[in-house]
Amino acid sequence: MRQEAPSDLGGVWTHAHQQAAASNISVLLGDDHAIFAEALKVRLGREADLHPISIAYDAEQVRARVTRDRPRVVVLDIALAGVSGVALAGHVREISPETRVVILSGVEPATAIVAAVRCGVRAWLSKTVRPDDLVRAIRGVARGEAWFAPDVLGQVLTALVHRAPETPGALAALTPRETEVLQCLVNGMTRDQIARGLHLTTNTVRTHIQNLLAKSGVHTTLELTALAFRHGFRSTQR
Repeated sequence: MRQEAPSDLGGVWTHAHQQAAASNISVLLGDDHAIFAEALKVRLGREADLHPISIAYDAEQVRARVTRDRPRVVVLDIALAGVSGVALAGHVREISPETRVVILSGVEPATAIVAAVRCGVRAWLSKTVRPDDLVRAIRGVARGEAWFAPDVLGQVLTALVHRAPETPGALAALTPRETEVLQCLVNGMTRDQIARGLHLTTNTVRTHIQNLLAKSGVHTTLELTALAFRHGFRSTQR
C-alpha cells in the first residue's frame, strides 16, 4: 500500500492554506476608546478575510505596529489620544507606503478631508457608519479603491479640482492605454470594471494606475481624477 497519500493530501491543504493567507486583509484599528475598538474588532473578526485584526490605543502604538506588522489597512479615529488622525496617516504612509488608511470621523469640512487625501487617506467615513459598509470600505481600499460618503465626495472632488497645484505636462507623457485607463477612472469605474471593459487583467490595470500616479506626481486615484478634470477630461458616462 502506498504511504505517500497523507503527505500528498497535506501538500494540497498547505497550498490551500497559503492561498487563503494570501487573500487575508490584515487590519489595525487605531482608537483610544477601548470599548469601541474592542467591539469593532469583534465585528470585523466575523469576516473570514479580515485577519489578523489588532488594536493600537495611541499614536506611538500605531507607528510601532505599522513598522512591525505592515498591515494592509489601518482604520484610524480622527483624533487618537490628542494626535490628529490625518497627521498620523501621513506617518503611516511614510513607514509603509503599501498600507491603506481609513479615517472614522464626525462631520468635517471638505478642506479637512482634502488634506487627509493628500496625506494618503483612502477612505473617510462617519463613525456611525454601518458595520457592513465599513467592511466593504476596508475591502475596497485594500484593492486600491477610494471610499468617501456620497454627501462629501462631490465637495472633495471639487476642492481637489480647484485647489490642486498646477503640474504642467503631468499628463502629456501617457501611453494610449494609460489614457484609456484614466478615462475609465474619470467615468467612476472600479478596477474590476476597467479590467472587464478593456479586456485586461486586474493586475495589469493596477500596474497602469501605479504608472499614472507616478507620472502625474499624485498619491491617490481621487487626486488623479481631479488632475484629469483640470486637464480637460470629462466623464463620458450618461
